[in-house]
Amino acid sequence: MRFLLLFLIPFSVFSQIENQSKKFDSIFYQVAVNISSANPVKAIHLADSLSLYSANKQQKIKSLMLIADILAKQEKRGEAIIKALEVLEIAKDAKEYVLLARNYGFLATQYRMIGFLDKGKSFLNEGIKVSSLFSDKKQVVSYIAMCNQELAEFALEEKDYKKTIEYLQLAMLTFEKEEDAQTRCFVLANAEEMLGRSYLFLGDVDKAISHFSKSNFFINEAGAGNTIWASLIYQSLGNAFLESKNLDSAGVYLKRSLSISKNSNHGSLKQRVFKSVSEYYSQIKEIDSFTLYNTKYNTQLAKNTAEKRLMINSAYNSLQERPGKKKSNGTIMYVVVFIVLFSAFGFYFIRKKTSTTRQKDPVDVGSKSSDFTISRKTENYLEAKLKEFEESDEFLDKNMSLPKLLGLLNINSKYFRRYLKDKKNTDYTNYINELRIQYIKEKLKTDKEYLNYKISYLAEECGFSSHSKFSASFKSVLGISPSKFINKLKEDEVSS
Repeated sequence: MRFLLLFLIPFSVFSQIENQSKKFDSIFYQVAVNISSANPVKAIHLADSLSLYSANKQQKIKSLMLIADILAKQEKRGEAIIKALEVLEIAKDAKEYVLLARNYGFLATQYRMIGFLDKGKSFLNEGIKVSSLFSDKKQVVSYIAMCNQELAEFALEEKDYKKTIEYLQLAMLTFEKEEDAQTRCFVLANAEEMLGRSYLFLGDVDKAISHFSKSNFFINEAGAGNTIWASLIYQSLGNAFLESKNLDSAGVYLKRSLSISKNSNHGSLKQRVFKSVSEYYSQIKEIDSFTLYNTKYNTQLAKNTAEKRLMINSAYNSLQERPGKKKSNGTIMYVVVFIVLFSAFGFYFIRKKTSTTRQKDPVDVGSKSSDFTISRKTENYLEAKLKEFEESDEFLDKNMSLPKLLGLLNINSKYFRRYLKDKKNTDYTNYINELRIQYIKEKLKTDKEYLNYKISYLAEECGFSSHSKFSASFKSVLGISPSKFINKLKEDEVSS
């Protein structure tokens, strides 16, 4: 996952070419690169002010795109897409081809980051077509370079690391000639970071460290050493040092990354950083710190998984709400693809069809009526979704509730309750508690360090709100108290 918006940041160069205000450019860059990372609320206000006091249509469009960028940085990608689709129509009407192409690039990035690779590539292709209308051929060259970097992102998502490197090398031939020093350093920093990750995936740690180090140099030269982009670079460099067993250097960069990411709203970044930091503490044998950040990682992973589903829903809705456009056959076809990819929406139609066939709503599970049954398709859907849920460890989230789980599964509570009763002979509370207890049971059996943890910590680790609730559930599921279970495992260990 990556949140660098390659098609938004380097506006200062283009605005200078088009004789725009240098003051506007300076404020724009600071908001886009620095303020949006540290204080997104302030950034939104500043972007609104830029929009309000824009001197011309170009500045107005840029300001609106900046708002979309800030929303994306907060991982509100559905809202960002809706805003960008609005800007798309404004830029078309104004015949602002440079901004239109860049907005297509922004949309390509957003759809890629929520997993819609084909849709993202289609926007990128539209941007490349529009670039042929640029009056300045230098702008075409710069835009194609950024397209190559975005294509590298797609290749990285598809795990084609050699192709990623090829695209980046093409892009950097142009980036290195960039006249604006700040912009040049910024785009090179992110290209070098991607090269480093590609080589790390290919198993060449030395080359990876070399590129990450260059990235570190460039991001600081760009004046963005305390931004979310810098945090990503520090995390990548720390990760590479972990691979090479250079733990001292790994610790320096990972702690630097952590200090930035913990104050951000970027769940994806936090997930990556928590994972790397927990691995660092594991390697230096600081078990308490490892446990702390491993728990943070699992919690963040569960939260991100849930939020990504919401972002996907928002992206879907944005297709239906695209301003100035009727629902075309292309959109309908895309919705069909969407349904195939995300079975949650498929179930919506299954449920609707079932309801129509019966000509009445199914009764609640708590009802005494016995004629409420679940179709085989619905059973299969629920079985698959629950398996996915159980394997994701999302049940460890302390804030997990029945409504939240129903949202994750995109299922009616009546169907869910009936399924649990008929297929698992349980209810929601006991289902979640058993998952948590089985999780901690395996931890106790496979990781000796867990035998030394306090009961209160074990309770928190697996998602219980209190020591007492954990102990009661533990005994209910396993027929023995946590302390007796731990003592038995310790005795077995000694005897063996």
